[in-house]
Amino acid sequence: MKEKLMPVILVIIILAALGFIVKQAIPKKPVYETILVDVKAKKMFKQELPAQGEITYPIKSPYSGEKTAYPVYKCTKCGEIFAYVPYIPKSPEDEAAINPDLVIPKCPKCGSIEITIPEIPEGKKEIDVNQSEIPIVDMNKQVSK
Repeated sequence: MKEKLMPVILVIIILAALGFIVKQAIPKKPVYETILVDVKAKKMFKQELPAQGEITYPIKSPYSGEKTAYPVYKCTKCGEIFAYVPYIPKSPEDEAAINPDLVIPKCPKCGSIEITIPEIPEGKKEIDVNQSEIPIVDMNKQVSK
């Protein structure tokens, strides 16, 4: 009985090892961690996003369960936190892509270009935003005007 069971166990071990090796050999998709804000739930949170391909905002938030999450900035002058959708060029020849008014984020409250990406304290995944409303600055809609 032991003589028949031993080859079966060896085959199972070999298959498991091969499965592990193949899984490790498959390249992982590159991701980066960024800070987003859910404008409905009023929470800033860390999120991993794919490093390749175009991301269309808003994306689904784990807090509201809806597509209400955007990249976030904070004005260093007035402290306003706002959602920001960067301009996406329509083509390589898109003249608007070099327009500084479309590529440099500005505070919707005071107009300052002195902005930063807010930080989430070490060890936390999200923090509440204490504002009555979180404005959304969509640079793609600026071109449409």
